[in-house]
Amino acid sequence: MTDVNIATQILIDAYQDRYDMAMLISGDSDLVPPIKAIHKLFRHKRVFVAFPPKRHNASVALVAKGSLMIGRKKLVDSLFEEEVPKKDGFILKKPKEWL
Repeated sequence: MTDVNIATQILIDAYQDRYDMAMLISGDSDLVPPIKAIHKLFRHKRVFVAFPPKRHNASVALVAKGSLMIGRKKLVDSLFEEEVPKKDGFILKKPKEWL
């Protein structure tokens, strides 16, 4: 249901004029129809796609108003530390399965 939820929300946000450009981080071709619908119904809005590593999809790139690949190094460099202290002193910890 994740793709359905993403598609629904990006369409709702377009109707409510909450963005000029949306960036989807996905390589799933199930998102092609909502991307096409947004570009057809809202000609001033853009849907840009950032593909996760090894998830490039030509059909998605074709309908997007731009795309890029997120490299593995960029993902690794963007990760939080294993423990992140909040202002109130509470320590947020990565789940063990993420390590």
